[in-house]
Amino acid sequence: MRYSGRRQPYPFERMIFGACAGLIGQSASYPLDVVRRRMQTAGVTGYPRASIACTLRTIVREEGAVRGLYKGLSMNWLKGPIAVGISFTTFDLMQILLRHLQS
Repeated sequence: MRYSGRRQPYPFERMIFGACAGLIGQSASYPLDVVRRRMQTAGVTGYPRASIACTLRTIVREEGAVRGLYKGLSMNWLKGPIAVGISFTTFDLMQILLRHLQS
């Protein structure tokens, strides 16, 4: 690591920046996830969806832009860090196990 003359952020600061970036990114892409889920369950619910645009218009018309497209976002905010934590922990533990088995 080269010294740039600027103060390097502490690990806690990087974690906060990463969490904020994750929340913003998740919030921005969440409406597309709602549309995807609606299209996947269209056959079960009996409401066939022709296209992404058609599904998006139907959700906004029937439920409203905010209420319809961001339904369940708060639970996704809680679920996301837990899922990422489990994935990273599993990766690290498997890496340790494989290194142990290799030696």
